[in-house]
Amino acid sequence: MPASGADFGVGEGRLKALFDAVGAEWLDLPVLHPADPFLETAGEDIRRRMFVTEGPTGERLALRPDFTIPVCLHHLAHAAAPRCYAYEGVVFRRHDTGSPERLETGYEDIGRASAPEVDAEILKLAVSGVSSLGAGDINVQVGDIALFTALLQALEIPPAWQRRLRRAFGLPARMAAHLARLSSPREGRPALDAELRKAAEAGDRDALTGALQARLAAQGYLDPGRSATEIAERYLDQQALTETRLSPRVIEALRAFLSLEAEVDRAADELNRFAQGAGVDLGPALEALAATAEAIGTGSPGVRIRFAAGFGRPLDYYTGLVFDVRAQNYPYPLAGGGRYDRLMQVLGAPASIPAIGFTIRLDEPSPVGAQAAGAGENA
Repeated sequence: MPASGADFGVGEGRLKALFDAVGAEWLDLPVLHPADPFLETAGEDIRRRMFVTEGPTGERLALRPDFTIPVCLHHLAHAAAPRCYAYEGVVFRRHDTGSPERLETGYEDIGRASAPEVDAEILKLAVSGVSSLGAGDINVQVGDIALFTALLQALEIPPAWQRRLRRAFGLPARMAAHLARLSSPREGRPALDAELRKAAEAGDRDALTGALQARLAAQGYLDPGRSATEIAERYLDQQALTETRLSPRVIEALRAFLSLEAEVDRAADELNRFAQGAGVDLGPALEALAATAEAIGTGSPGVRIRFAAGFGRPLDYYTGLVFDVRAQNYPYPLAGGGRYDRLMQVLGAPASIPAIGFTIRLDEPSPVGAQAAGAGENA
């Protein structure tokens, strides 16, 4: 493997034969891209690690921090039917240690129906790719963001906190801080006059918007930078974030879920046991996980695959199964990926398009036992 970013043999297609065998179209994507699609869809972790500059006409540009979004944009521009893609190249992200340049190869399957068999097939392909690197014994960790989302809804957590907890999924320190805040004594409320306070306490967006419009007009702000509706929405969201405190029962259920782990063939049983004990209904999300776990176990014999309910990946666009693939000779995950069924629509597709993929790191590893310099983030 190459030892540094300067020596990356981009375009060699180290796993190209593997991807060719499953009918992937090989893409050669530019290094410089419009920054907004990454900033708007990839999430906070990617945003703070990106290298962003300004183009000749003032547009924001970014060195490619991720392959998934460029592949999705290529599909939107050039394909109407389901298609799968493969690629190899350098991505650029700041890391706590090590080079900001990472050589990756990967695979994206866009447009096929979302199904347990497809998830199992893609995970098996990722395992095959890692195995071909001669990386030693392999083990896999899987999680499912849809299950956590279903739990937040079943526990009737306010929407503003659902969004915040969803963004913290897979980031243990941030999640622990949120749960500590949600279980602490309630903070004081910001001062409001009687009319605004009554509407805010009732959560009445229409009444609060009307009162704010009257205040803005009375003060001469007929065309403020933010509309009264936007101010009301933001205020009520912030009020929910500030004032919401969850009962010990709800906090205990969240912590119990996030700590749940099992071999993949036992995951559905353990989740059913958790749901019954917590008095929640995880509905179709649990049914889908059970089917996916069965397909994964059948499709990857001989590979240890473990389910962790609190395992996620630091990208906002995932919607279901997420996974990473580790090998004994590497101190960090060699492959990572998952399902992102809403990303295409966010990027401009007229409707949701099922999609799943993964990347595999190809750059030179740190010595075994060294601190991991990132987890090979990607779809």
